[in-house]
Amino acid sequence: MSNRRAYHKGRRSSGSDRYVRLPEYLLASPAWRSLDCVARALYVEIARRYRGPNSNNGKLPFPVRESAVALNVGPATAKRAFDHLLDRGFLRVGAASGFNMKGRVAREWLLTEFADDTSGATVEPTKVFMRWSEPGQPKNGRSQTPVRGAAHAD
Repeated sequence: MSNRRAYHKGRRSSGSDRYVRLPEYLLASPAWRSLDCVARALYVEIARRYRGPNSNNGKLPFPVRESAVALNVGPATAKRAFDHLLDRGFLRVGAASGFNMKGRVAREWLLTEFADDTSGATVEPTKVFMRWSEPGQPKNGRSQTPVRGAAHAD
């Protein structure tokens, strides 16, 4: 059987291929379009650590220092990228950390695109980023200020 036929019949030689899926609704969202390139790259790096449904969402450790090395940026830039992802609703803190905790514990993240795996029950993904809008912009996308010179229809 040729590889083409095996592919279409669902029998692939290597079932361990991993990839990061970026669906169209995510890429077209105003929240994603407002991110800079570092925040987008950080999202991909965090999503690489996600292993699929019922696995580790909410338990994705990725410290700022490690992310700075992975993205080849400074720690302040990496922290700013985390702040952007948190602000726009792509990430949520799964478990807090700090220097006052015993041992070396990294903050754990939850991707809102996927369901929370830390709760025992089946929970739908929140996708908070889909409700984000630019500050000062109305939710419906239309401007509230009237256009100068526009005639009013009475």
